[in-house]
Amino acid sequence: MHLPLVPSNIILGAMLGGLFAAPAPGVPAPAPQSIEPLTLDLDEAVALALDQRPAVQAVDYQAQAAHSKIGDVSRTRLGGVDAMASASRFDADRLLIPMSSQLLASGLPNAPFDRDQIHYGVTYQVPLYLGGKLSAGIEIAKFEAAKAEALRDGTRWQVRFNVTSLYAGVQTLDEAVHSSESLIQTLEAVQKRLELMVREGKRPELDLLKVKDQVAEARAEHAGLEAQRTHAASLLLALLGESPNRPLTVSPLTEKEPRFLVPADNLAALAEASSPVRRAVLTRNQAASGIKAARSRFLPSLVGQASYFGHHADAAGDDPTTWELSVGVKLPVFTGTARFEELAAARARRRASDQSLKLARLRREAELTDALARLEAARTSLDAARARVASAVEAARSEQISYDSGASTIEDLLRARTREEAAHTARARARGELKTAAEQINAVVETEVIR
Repeated sequence: MHLPLVPSNIILGAMLGGLFAAPAPGVPAPAPQSIEPLTLDLDEAVALALDQRPAVQAVDYQAQAAHSKIGDVSRTRLGGVDAMASASRFDADRLLIPMSSQLLASGLPNAPFDRDQIHYGVTYQVPLYLGGKLSAGIEIAKFEAAKAEALRDGTRWQVRFNVTSLYAGVQTLDEAVHSSESLIQTLEAVQKRLELMVREGKRPELDLLKVKDQVAEARAEHAGLEAQRTHAASLLLALLGESPNRPLTVSPLTEKEPRFLVPADNLAALAEASSPVRRAVLTRNQAASGIKAARSRFLPSLVGQASYFGHHADAAGDDPTTWELSVGVKLPVFTGTARFEELAAARARRRASDQSLKLARLRREAELTDALARLEAARTSLDAARARVASAVEAARSEQISYDSGASTIEDLLRARTREEAAHTARARARGELKTAAEQINAVVETEVIR
């Protein structure tokens, strides 16, 4: 293994830095600064994520850039002014300004000739007609800006869904951790009673070993749940633009079941107007403008130009000036079939955009169907979980009484306690899935239709 060589001055600097940074003997080192805990409910988490956080801010800047591009393209209609200057030295004296009838009237021997010349001035060029290329370019830029706005809208709804999903996951794991802690406390209490009963000879030692094994298993499961909670919380904090190491406390989700705010028949029309479909429509219109731009290469272009120049030479008494107005027409004749290939490519892009639009509509419809099915499944799961909790609690209470009276075994009691914990965890998970499924519908239609 070869280690990289470190310059001696770096080593010396590190040693000196460590020497001067070290605290004096007897002086305690400063305690590291603690990170302030963050406490949020769901609405606060969503608002924080949508308040100029990285995921949202990125698409905002993309939309700004697309709108600036419209101005960039449309301003070309106004033409451009260029300042120009040149200095020349010729092999012999040459005429300073172009030949004109006025110059000949003064006599050619009196014309300004010089070997060293300087020319300076401005030119203005404006497109008068480009065969529709400029108009098509402006349309393409406007469609691109509209696509960026649609992406921004869709991203905000997707961020909202991601925050809700992660928040529900954190809150579910909080309840699972709490249930696990309750199970561990119950098992430890059973273990203590069993230890006393075993010493008194009222219970076999095998029962105590079984409880100890169950306690160890519950503690291991508790550690796994805490690790999952840390992972989910770090992802949520990162989405909120906060440090993933910051302590996070979330409020419990409401027990109120989500209700639709609009008739279910309106959901399909809202999904049709969502950002993925809008972007596909804009892409198709953009492709149509691309065909116009390709056709413009077959048409002539008309450009106007104006110039004003001053000319300086030592042989001339005063710097003469010249100006010029001109209009130029350019007609493409042969470009090696490049124009035909570009037009064929533009038409192919238009056909591809038609298929992409069809796919976007079908995909959005499928996502809406899936979200509605998930909502109904989550409601059924929550109802079943609530009933399961009620029966599991009662069963655990009955098994505890039976075991204390010697009518059941320790296995029956442990199974009842485990089922009770699993029921509480399942109820928390079902509640989180219901909230996530409802928010998924809002994300698909990009409107708050269920709350």
